[in-house]
Amino acid sequence: MLGVRYCARIMKNIRIILFVSSISLAAALLYAQDNSAPDRPPAGPPHGRHHHPPPPPVMVVLDANHDGVIDAEEIANASKALLALDKNGDGILTQDELRPPFPPPPPPDGDDDGPDDDCPDGGPPFPP
Repeated sequence: MLGVRYCARIMKNIRIILFVSSISLAAALLYAQDNSAPDRPPAGPPHGRHHHPPPPPVMVVLDANHDGVIDAEEIANASKALLALDKNGDGILTQDELRPPFPPPPPPDGDDDGPDDDCPDGGPPFPP
């Protein structure tokens, strides 16, 4: 017949094995989690196109060779080049003349939430 101490030692070992197994299983499940983003379209421009804002108008007129750098020759011609920004010809550059133009609005997606064009009162059309 088995002794009480022997049975207690076996039960203690079983508890330790179950505890370690539980922790190992939890760790394996956490490691195996799918960390990918949910099924939604990626943010930003579609099809991998990246939007680069246009350069400021001052940079456009001063950088005559469009290399992204204002060199000594372009600095020497700066006063003449800046006259191109003076839209009203008054000899003064205002904020409106120095500010870049607003980007064009996005194209309509065909799903407007405005009133229905088929119904004269703007509500949903009723079946005939």
